[in-house]
Amino acid sequence: MMEDVSPLITCSDEYRLLETYCQKRRKPRARLMQSACMYSLEAQSGDEQFGDVAEKLTQIVDKGLLDEELPQTVDKRLTVDEGLESDGVKDVDQDVIDKLVDLLKKSGDNLNERIQSNHELLGYLQRTFSYDLFKKLTKTFITSVVPEYLQSRRKREQIALAFEVTSRLKTLDLHPMNRAMGYGAQYLQEYFAPWVQQHGGWEKAFDNDDDEEVH
Repeated sequence: MMEDVSPLITCSDEYRLLETYCQKRRKPRARLMQSACMYSLEAQSGDEQFGDVAEKLTQIVDKGLLDEELPQTVDKRLTVDEGLESDGVKDVDQDVIDKLVDLLKKSGDNLNERIQSNHELLGYLQRTFSYDLFKKLTKTFITSVVPEYLQSRRKREQIALAFEVTSRLKTLDLHPMNRAMGYGAQYLQEYFAPWVQQHGGWEKAFDNDDDEEVH
């Protein structure tokens, strides 16, 4: 059982929708290689109910939210890992968050390889990956794409980004393997469940755009 996450999370709609979203984000070859039994189980538990919602979430992300090129200085900063050990968690935490956000936005499928090549950053994550860190990382990721002054009108984009950052963190070698999924579901419940309920639940909240999505 994953640490720091209630067992009820894995039975929630948010967790099941995250599973469906991550399944859609997997490479076609990876999907073909999974067993028929596992595919059938995932389809019954998530795809049948949440497939359309997950598809709409992927479309929101793919419409250009993460397409902007990062400054050329980013790669250089990402290789600088001095001080991650010596300065203490509080002093380096925001620096690590910023580096992770840059990696999450740029690396995509190569995220795990990029993290693995940065031993200090990998070690920090393995030691300190918790819901608090996940929450800070996801908030920073979302704010880097949707500024705070626009967030009240762009809930769907924020939600889609929370799904995307969870799916990318899921590729990392952090144990237990489903920890990021649990944190993602918990984050969605904490920050977006009321809005989703007000809009008729997950299956209706993304049916159409409204004034809240006006840029």
